[in-house]
Amino acid sequence: MSEGRDSELADKLAEVGRRVGLAVTDALERIRPAITAVTEVANRPEVRSVVERAEKMLRRRPCLCFCARAHPADVGICEPFDAVISRPHNTDLLGDVDVPLCAPCAAARAAREFTG
Repeated sequence: MSEGRDSELADKLAEVGRRVGLAVTDALERIRPAITAVTEVANRPEVRSVVERAEKMLRRRPCLCFCARAHPADVGICEPFDAVISRPHNTDLLGDVDVPLCAPCAAARAAREFTG
């Protein structure tokens, strides 16, 4: 008696698997033209150029120096998307926080601290 149940269960599972497989195949066939269109657009040179520029910008760290307050005599020297070092800054709320700085801002801050 248990062999009959096992056989029925196996048949039902096989049928469910077949139906799921057909549903997945059908769904993939329906979206294949959209995937092809997106792939073609993504491979255009002008699109790849924009993506490469965006990736390059995302790899950069922003300079978070408050130039007007940290080195007011040297405002405008900042390279906003090219932080190279971090310097500690003390805040009332968070305590010491590492602030990323670009090279010109770091040099201006150091010169200001050195001169008084």
